[in-house]
Amino acid sequence: MDDQAQAQEGRSLFNQTCAHCHGPDAAAGQPERNLRHLRARYGSDMDDVFRSTVINGRLDKGMPVWAEVLDAKTIDAIYGFLKTVQEDAE
Repeated sequence: MDDQAQAQEGRSLFNQTCAHCHGPDAAAGQPERNLRHLRARYGSDMDDVFRSTVINGRLDKGMPVWAEVLDAKTIDAIYGFLKTVQEDAE
């Protein structure tokens, strides 16, 4: 699957799975939940932080553990989508 197809699949999966907390297309109104600022927040650690957070959760912040729910292909597709919507933090 090419990057564009993965991003399109990831967008759909994101909106089905993650949008209730992180907003449609990853644009939540709350800055801490807006996933369009991952690169601005974490720079070269963006990939590691994303995967660790999805797999292990951040229960103290309301992020559930998704390791038992989402397989690696789904996580990769969602991340592929998120890479396409990164913007500078305000």
